[in-house]
Amino acid sequence: MVSPGIERSVVSFVMPNGARRQIPAPRRVAHLGLLAASVAAIALAGSGCSLQAPYRAPQPAAAALAPFASAEHAPVSQQPLPDDWWRLYRDPALDELIQQALAQNRDLAVAAARLARSQAVMSETGAARLPDTQLALGGNYGKQDADQIVAAARRESADTRWAYAPSLAVSYEVDLWGRVRHLVAAAQADAEAMQATSDAVRVAVVASTTDAYLHVCSYGEQIDVANHSLEIAQRVVELTTRQRDRGLVSDLEVTRASGFLDETRATVPILEGKRRAALFELAVLLGRPPGEFPATAAQCRVAPVLKQPFPVGDGAALLRHRPDLRASERRLAAADAQVGVALAELYPSIVLGGSVNFLSTTGSLASLGDQYAMSWGIGPLINWRFPNLAVSRARLAEAKAGNAEALAQFEGNVLTALKESEQALTFYGAQWERQQALQAARANDARALHLAELNYKAGALDFLDVLDAERSLVAADAALAASNGTLASDQIAVFKALGGGWQQ
Repeated sequence: MVSPGIERSVVSFVMPNGARRQIPAPRRVAHLGLLAASVAAIALAGSGCSLQAPYRAPQPAAAALAPFASAEHAPVSQQPLPDDWWRLYRDPALDELIQQALAQNRDLAVAAARLARSQAVMSETGAARLPDTQLALGGNYGKQDADQIVAAARRESADTRWAYAPSLAVSYEVDLWGRVRHLVAAAQADAEAMQATSDAVRVAVVASTTDAYLHVCSYGEQIDVANHSLEIAQRVVELTTRQRDRGLVSDLEVTRASGFLDETRATVPILEGKRRAALFELAVLLGRPPGEFPATAAQCRVAPVLKQPFPVGDGAALLRHRPDLRASERRLAAADAQVGVALAELYPSIVLGGSVNFLSTTGSLASLGDQYAMSWGIGPLINWRFPNLAVSRARLAEAKAGNAEALAQFEGNVLTALKESEQALTFYGAQWERQQALQAARANDARALHLAELNYKAGALDFLDVLDAERSLVAADAALAASNGTLASDQIAVFKALGGGWQQ
């Protein structure tokens, strides 16, 4: 530090050989300009350097891009999957519920907060490409060093006073080996992975909301069928009891009819409980308390089911749509960038820095502008772990292992996505065939009831035979209603497996 009592200001530089060189104040501006030019040249020379090959996303095998094998056994087409696939049901109530879920769902709010945090981390990391500045101001009361030097020269005692020492320091890391660039690339890839994860939550919310709504509708349909079956069972019990009283049937027939009535009655509370549970699930998906489920959903009694083949695309479209695959690929890119960071740490880092310090011992800040109260310095700082590179090499091995893990996870996620899509299409195709068989069975039961009524009117059958035929028809209706709900869920599972619904 330069004392205010010295008549000529000097600036000290430490030479590579350890010697100290002092430059008079009139020449320091020229030396400062020369050093700044050298710093700029070094920064330009190192700005494009990198020790690692550019990252390239892995390319899936050709088989992963082919049409789905299970699409041949399901009523689907290879047309591209629409982003708003739920509109294929042509249900305005469902459209409104989806919009509410996308605006109010709490899981989406959590995902948005995590995304904002990752973007803030990316901005923080990106700031490493800019110079770092520090401004400080300190004060102390006592006998100051500068006063002690002057007092010693005069053989006097130094005064006790306040001293103020503001300072400004600027530093900049020359990214010779791409360390900072790879850090920024890793942070950006992590933020993009979080964006894809947020999109995956959106896919899940859309699918879950649609599934909950269709379950509410399906259980409503099944309850109506069960109540109809309960009416028939009650009529059978009443008729069988009258026939027993007339001596036409035994107590065994009455007992059987009563058992069927109790069995039918037992199904209704279960279906009503499942329907209320689906309404509670739907309310929470909409960001509401369970009891505040929408009235429009509570009024639905028939589950909307797509009757026509719907588009599913192919393997290539799947890999583009699935946000979890995009998140996995971005995590792989971040892991690859971390390898570049670890590799750069094997080499020396260069930080260019400069500082300006002021000192006032006059009891006020008035002397801070005095040239004799100022000291400054500028120069490079080289930092290298050599010859002990064990830590850096261990970090490089760790980064390479993490990169290999991310690559294996990405490849595994691709296979999992293909498997889930094929399975969903397989289940949907099987359920579709089952429903076709149930529809045929229901048609036969309806025809049997019609024939039983004709024979009863002609006196060829007892009325119990008519009721038995009607009971068979109601059982077929119950099975078909349950199949409609299962088919709707299987359709939604296909849409979810394909990754649709995240696009804005």
